[in-house]
Amino acid sequence: MKPVVVMLDGSPARREMQTNRPFCSRPHPEYPWAEMACHLIPTDVIPDKPVQMTVSVKASGFDPSVREREAMMKNQPTVASDGLRTYRSKNDSYLQRPDGYFAQCHDHRSKSQPWLSCTATEELSDKLAISYDFRSTAELFITQSAIVADNARAIFNSLKP
Repeated sequence: MKPVVVMLDGSPARREMQTNRPFCSRPHPEYPWAEMACHLIPTDVIPDKPVQMTVSVKASGFDPSVREREAMMKNQPTVASDGLRTYRSKNDSYLQRPDGYFAQCHDHRSKSQPWLSCTATEELSDKLAISYDFRSTAELFITQSAIVADNARAIFNSLKP
């Protein structure tokens, strides 16, 4: 099996074509991702679900986030009062919650994208991993990332037969 990519906030240029499909013609409360997939997310909104998610089969004994952790640990962190650690590396930064959860984030430094684009990877089992992209800010990261992580797992569970 190859990785499966779930785009919840597709390319703005293709949005109209994507949301005019029969699936979007009625509500789907059984799918936690349906509302996002059928309606364009305004750029000033920070959704509580990932905007893209990849489910992949991982090699035995392979930690999908080891490279990011090693890159992160090479730099001295800035520690905020809430315990959030920020490791900077060129244009990217790694944000780490006090519980160890971390994500690689990119600051667009743009008025049209006033948030950070973050990517986190989690193991679902010894065979599966999910990687997901989400929007956040440094101020919201601790709570936002926890909510997004829960929703990413719920989306994965909704895709299982």
